[in-house]
Amino acid sequence: MTYQELASTDDLALTVPSKINDNFRKRSFLNAAAKSATFTVWADDAAGSPKDLYLVTTSTSTFDVTLPAVATADAAAGRVVTIMKVDAAVGTATINPDGSETINGAATVALSTQYHYRTLVSNGTEWFVISSS
Repeated sequence: MTYQELASTDDLALTVPSKINDNFRKRSFLNAAAKSATFTVWADDAAGSPKDLYLVTTSTSTFDVTLPAVATADAAAGRVVTIMKVDAAVGTATINPDGSETINGAATVALSTQYHYRTLVSNGTEWFVISSS
C-alpha cells in the first residue's frame, strides 16, 4: 500500500481513496440499527452492512440477542459490537453467546435498565465486556 501526503487544501469528505486509507474512511463512523425483537448480531443485518451498535427497545417483553460464534470471521478478527437498551420499559434484552461460549465467564448478560449497554469483543475463544454501563 502506498500513501500520498494530504495537501492543506484537501477536503477529507471528497478526497480520493488513494490519498487516505480506505479502511479508515469506511470505519470512521458507526453502523447502527434499531432492534425490538430477537436477533443475531451481524447475521441478521443487510448483506455487506454489519452493524457496530444495536439500539434495542424491549417494551414489556424479554428477547434474546445472540452473539455469533467466536470462530467466525468478524468475531475472530476482534470486531467490536455494542448493545444498548434505549427504552425505560420493564423488558429485558438478554445477550447470549453461541453454544457453550461465555461472556466474561458468564452464560448470559442481561440489559434491563434504560441506557445500559455492553461493548463486547472476542479473542477467538470467548467474549469479553470491554465497556459497560
